Amino acid sequence: MAAAVSSKSRGTAGGLFFLFTLLGLVCTAASLMDENLLKYLKLHLQKAEQDLDTLKARRDTTSEFSNGFMSLLDPTMVFMRKAAEGSPEVSALMEEYLKSTKVFMERIKSLLDGDALKLEAYILKLEQDLREKKKIVQSEEEQHAEL
Repeated sequence: MAAAVSSKSRGTAGGLFFLFTLLGLVCTAASLMDENLLKYLKLHLQKAEQDLDTLKARRDTTSEFSNGFMSLLDPTMVFMRKAAEGSPEVSALMEEYLKSTKVFMERIKSLLDGDALKLEAYILKLEQDLREKKKIVQSEEEQHAEL
């Protein structure tokens, strides 16, 4: 009878050993999967930050280009008017040309400004999404550190 009790307790101990070994392997595998997910999230977060920086640079470049070109327009108009002063016919043609050029450039500037506003709204949305994703990654890092 003692032998039966002894073998019964060995079976329980063996079962517990198997259970804890299995639990340890599952936790380790889950931890490795979380680590791969964390690396994946960090990589995509870094790519999103780079894309955001690129968009900000593009926004600034477009704005500088538009403002620079518009600032060149007024001195060019003054120069062309001065060059056409001697002839009334040329002066009338020049004025018509300058008016149409100015209207055209103002339309382009308004289109660029509209695009810049849309881009600014898009950048703000991306920044907000990026902050949320950073929180998720930070949470995953903290959870991974606990394991």
